[in-house]
Amino acid sequence: MDISTLKEKALPFLKTYWFSIILIFWSWFIVKQFYMTIEYNILLAVSYKHVFGFSMIYFVMDNLTLIIHEAGHTIFGLFGWRFLTVLGGTLLQMLIPFLIFIFSWKSRRIITSQVSLYWLGFSWLDSAAYCADAYTQDLPLIGNLPKSSHDFLNILSDMNILNHYMTVAWIMFSIGFMILLSGILLPLFRTQQTKYIDLDLKL
Repeated sequence: MDISTLKEKALPFLKTYWFSIILIFWSWFIVKQFYMTIEYNILLAVSYKHVFGFSMIYFVMDNLTLIIHEAGHTIFGLFGWRFLTVLGGTLLQMLIPFLIFIFSWKSRRIITSQVSLYWLGFSWLDSAAYCADAYTQDLPLIGNLPKSSHDFLNILSDMNILNHYMTVAWIMFSIGFMILLSGILLPLFRTQQTKYIDLDLKL
């Protein structure tokens, strides 16, 4: 195979999957962080040292998610149901990237769709680590709130499943992992959809 033939095959691949390649590395960084957080040391959720270059991306994403999380408590608190108020933080931090994904997917904005899925996957992993802290409440809470204000302590206690907190945390971790994988593979779905459309047009 000569160089020109190799370029002809490689360039279309890179044009379609270049961002997926980037997401493989980004996903590896946060999956590793939250796996180690849940499995070994819960404080790695706030003290993990990311590689240079990704640390700024993580800083922006983490703080943006935190702002939305806190806003969720306020917004859902308007309904006057304590359980929904507590759950609202986690709910909103997952709802925002999900809605962005729906809009961008319908608008055929593949990169935005991938970014929103990556953010959604991050939100699930972040919440999984928070859930894994439900029993011991070792993570510092914003505003120096007392341990009794821990979201997942209250959520799981109200649902009478606090003793199963690690099972819930690993389920959430698995969901987050699958969402990240979906973000990486998303161009494949778009490519298949385009092929079906082209076939229909020919017919």
